[in-house]
Amino acid sequence: MNEDLTHPEAPESPPVRDPFAHARPSEYYWIQLKPVFKGRLMLHGERLAQIAVTRERVAQLELLRLQIRIEDETVPPDTNFMEVLIDHRHHRVRFGPLSGLRIFPPQRGLAGFMLAQLIDWCQRHCADYAVTPIVLHASEVPSEETRQMRERLLKRAGFHLTWSNDARTEGKAQANRVSDLVASWNVERVQQLHIADTLRQLREQETLNRQQQAQLTSLQATLDEYKRNDIGHRFAIGCLIVFSIFQALMLLWVVLR
Repeated sequence: MNEDLTHPEAPESPPVRDPFAHARPSEYYWIQLKPVFKGRLMLHGERLAQIAVTRERVAQLELLRLQIRIEDETVPPDTNFMEVLIDHRHHRVRFGPLSGLRIFPPQRGLAGFMLAQLIDWCQRHCADYAVTPIVLHASEVPSEETRQMRERLLKRAGFHLTWSNDARTEGKAQANRVSDLVASWNVERVQQLHIADTLRQLREQETLNRQQQAQLTSLQATLDEYKRNDIGHRFAIGCLIVFSIFQALMLLWVVLR
């Protein structure tokens, strides 16, 4: 009797669960996108953008994610964010997203700003941690200009680049420690707006306005008093002139009599 020798298929491995799948932003702040000029022609006008900050820790893993939000701007899904995952158990950080970085609107300095913010946060909390190499994909740089921008961005942040093809579109960006990185961005493109400083400036301006208004009211009151005194003096002088004329006429009448 022939036996069925077929073996059951091996069960598929369950998908890896993302411990931060339900992480949501906990704070927000605003940035100013400066105008971009090419010669005398303005390519992009000034705009405001909001940065949503997601910071969450699960066991020995910690996530810091920055997401750009711009009003009246429709962007594709899974874009406009950058994150860093900190593994406190193995003392290592990993910059992402792993699927590749896509930022809209492009050429506004947003990628450099967000990377600098992530580096600055890591240097303040885990400067001695190792850095997982960033895999660079050719799909991230559809043009030569984009490739050059990515290369300048990573070099300015302190990464060392190694390429796996002659076109310099695929490779790795590496750094030994978080302390070796540089938290800098193009301040001529992006400026962070600090709400506390803005409120303080508004309060100072409001106080100055009240003081100026009080001074103006005091000066106006003094001017009104001068006007009243001037009217009184003019009336008194007029009366003296009339009285003098009357006396002169009376004296002339007496003399003629």
